[in-house]
Amino acid sequence: MKRNSLTTALLAGLAGAAGIAATANAVNVNPDGIGGALIYPYYTVNKGNTTLISVVNTTSQVKAVKVRFLEGRNSREVLDFNLYLSPFDVWVGAIAPTDAANANSGGQLITPDRSCTVPPLPTAGQPFLTFAYDGSPGNAAIDHNPAQLPRYSTVERTREGYVEMIEMGVVSGPLATAATHGANGIPANCNALLAAWSAGGVWQQTLGASNVSLPTGGLYGSGAVVNAAEGVMYSYDAVALEGFYTNTQAPAALHTDPSNVFPQLGAANTNGTVATSIVIANNGTQLIQDSWGPVQAPQGGPGGWNAVSAVLMHEAVFNEYLTAATLGATSEWVLTFPTKRFYVDRIAPALAPFSNIFFATSAIPGSCERYQVNVWDREEQTPLSGVPVSPPPPLGVPTLCYEAQVLAINQNLTAISPGFRSETANLGSRFAENIFAGANPPSSLFNAGHVRVRFNQASQVLTNALSQRQYFGLPVVGFWTVRAINGNLGGVLANYSGTHIHKYERRVSGGTVP
Repeated sequence: MKRNSLTTALLAGLAGAAGIAATANAVNVNPDGIGGALIYPYYTVNKGNTTLISVVNTTSQVKAVKVRFLEGRNSREVLDFNLYLSPFDVWVGAIAPTDAANANSGGQLITPDRSCTVPPLPTAGQPFLTFAYDGSPGNAAIDHNPAQLPRYSTVERTREGYVEMIEMGVVSGPLATAATHGANGIPANCNALLAAWSAGGVWQQTLGASNVSLPTGGLYGSGAVVNAAEGVMYSYDAVALEGFYTNTQAPAALHTDPSNVFPQLGAANTNGTVATSIVIANNGTQLIQDSWGPVQAPQGGPGGWNAVSAVLMHEAVFNEYLTAATLGATSEWVLTFPTKRFYVDRIAPALAPFSNIFFATSAIPGSCERYQVNVWDREEQTPLSGVPVSPPPPLGVPTLCYEAQVLAINQNLTAISPGFRSETANLGSRFAENIFAGANPPSSLFNAGHVRVRFNQASQVLTNALSQRQYFGLPVVGFWTVRAINGNLGGVLANYSGTHIHKYERRVSGGTVP
């Protein structure tokens, strides 16, 4: 090789390496499952289910983590607290009903874990709260018509939803020592962390900045919906966002008071000016980097929530189904839109890529989004006259109206009251939609195959104002749950279950590919 060509090749290689290194300072979905912000797509306490969640600190650092539980209709917070993870620590909790005998009681968090939380959690369980949506004075604006939808104001709304956890920073010094577990497996002094946030405490005085440095990631988590009576479990991994917050200009800005509802997923920030996203798109042919602004920490801003939405944008969702009656099989999909609230929980109009604001009435029970569904059986056959949807959707076409949504397949759901259905077979969702995998239900249904849900409406596009690049679809995550209930066979409970993450199609067009 000529010297000139060799020099050119070396320079190109160095530039490429620099570009790869730069992507570390951009929010992205880590396929290895480890990051600084975690999304747990679903929890439920309906139909005898309990949901278990865990988070693992893979590092030798003490981590400050905001833990947030959100109800499934409009992502209003039902419980927030600060968690301080010891090095290599695991924190676990269970979401259960407050009253197992009352199907309309609320959800609660129960944890035997000894890791420090501020405030401390009651050992008997912390009930989920309704202040964010029930119209309580001084809280968030009510998001429904209470005269038409009185059940939207009750604790019943806390029975299903999803969870997010966001690393707020790395703790050092005496407070890190206080949070660290000793040889007995107990943190040295959780009361010191509580005192730090109390009146006159060091974190109260410094707005959480003292001895707290930039988040470094290294967290992963999992969830499991367990039905002990049926002997089934639907387990899943949390979606991990890497490079969520890398702003060295304000390294401790995310570390907020436990009574503060921030940071949220909209707080993504790369350098104090913009939030940068990285996605691999168009069948793996493009590595696309975009900057989004403005940003603000810890409150978040359009730049932060757009960057997170960009890495979760999918035009189509694919997965399988199995509903064979001979196996006692039932199938349900979870479809969760973890950034939807930033676009729809506001005064009209909704912001793209979503179409409608969330203000629920008896006619329109949520923020409804149209979708297109295609069904195939295992021999590539499709219904000749389209895929029926039941009960009839509020807009007369297939719609998903909520933020942690269940899509049942081949189930005869019935409308109980406006915005409420009969419980689904697996997860017990009360606001699910159902599709029949066949043309003339229930006489000619496909009992196994695969489904494509496509978000291809003209409004379902996120456009970057700087690059003019367009991301098609909606920001969505989730999984398929399947169970087979065969009952007692020869003295053995022959029930089985499984969970399979969704597969996606991503399409990005326009702008300049870096």
